[in-house]
Amino acid sequence: MRLYYMTSLETAVTHILPERRMRIAQFQGLNDPFELMSVRLDGQEGRKIFKALLDHWNKTLGVICMAKDWKSPLMWTHYAKNHTGVCLGFEVPDDKPIQMKYEAERIKLILDLQKPIGGIDRELLLKVLTTKFTQWAYEQEWRLLSKLEERDPDNGFFYIPFGPALSLREIIVGTRCKKPIGSFKKLLTHIEEPVTIIKARAAFESFSMVKQKRIPTITVRPKR
Repeated sequence: MRLYYMTSLETAVTHILPERRMRIAQFQGLNDPFELMSVRLDGQEGRKIFKALLDHWNKTLGVICMAKDWKSPLMWTHYAKNHTGVCLGFEVPDDKPIQMKYEAERIKLILDLQKPIGGIDRELLLKVLTTKFTQWAYEQEWRLLSKLEERDPDNGFFYIPFGPALSLREIIVGTRCKKPIGSFKKLLTHIEEPVTIIKARAAFESFSMVKQKRIPTITVRPKR
């Protein structure tokens, strides 16, 4: 499955590409204040249970938030520093990402306080991890979940390295990015699969970002 991650130019060229790894975000640092709180809970006891669950996930589980395509101008504005950044396309195993769902109302839940953790089961936990408010639907978000196991001793963050589970295959350079697309080649010295580099532009006949055909595609191939 091909998924896309938008970021600033600085983050891409200073960290992601030369370090060949993606930082895992912790839920408490994401931009939605309702993250992991898609359930509507009545009563103090229910809120207490879910707070404990939220605290546990914040310490043990992280996420990389990605999208199914790179053509949304709004996503470029919000996540690629107003189109001055880049979008990275990754090939990931089909069974790893989970697709987000969007709801107008929070999930109504009645806990059974006679059971452990209020009777919460695996199905509900997955629903909590994959449900957001409908106003976020424009993101078409898919998530890669990862356990927080090995913290980088230099900066305290967690990472997933490039490899079979996260294979870099595309770099789409934002329409307002000043860095020439050819300059990205020197950052791709240790790749296992071909990586294509293109320039984005605003489409002429729709509200979409498309490939700038006047700038030829660059394909960087592994050194054998």
